[in-house]
Parts: sequence; structure tokens; C-alpha cells
Amino acid sequence: MLDVLEAQQARRLHHATTRAGLSVSQLWWHYFSLGGETGALEVEAYLHQALHLSGVDRLMLEHACSELTRDWPG
Repeated sequence: MLDVLEAQQARRLHHATTRAGLSVSQLWWHYFSLGGETGALEVEAYLHQALHLSGVDRLMLEHACSELTRDWPG
């Protein structure tokens, strides 16, 4: 079970990817290219608050999302 902070981080990341129109696959590929080691299925489970990820993985996912959406309007 996720702690409160991790659940909030997962919700924010899920909201950001949905708002930007990013698929889990797009997010995962960029995260993986940055050196992430968690699988796409686990990332999707995290986004739905069903799986715990390490703090490092959470930060890398947030960074990947930020990079992918940096120049997008809105």
C-alpha cells in the first residue's frame, strides 16, 4: 500500500500525463531512456496507485514527464 505522499505523487503524475495526452508507453520509454529499470506494467500500476515504487523511480518518472511536456502548450 502506498503512503500518503507517494499516492499524491502518483495522482499528480497520472493527471499530468493524461492532461498532456501521454501514453504510459511514451512515459515509460522516456523514463527507460533516462536509466529507469522498472517495467512498463509496474509504471502503469504505480500511476493507478496499485504499486509502490522507490523514491528514485518516482523522481525519474516525474523528470521524464517534465521533459516530455516541457515545450507543450497548456
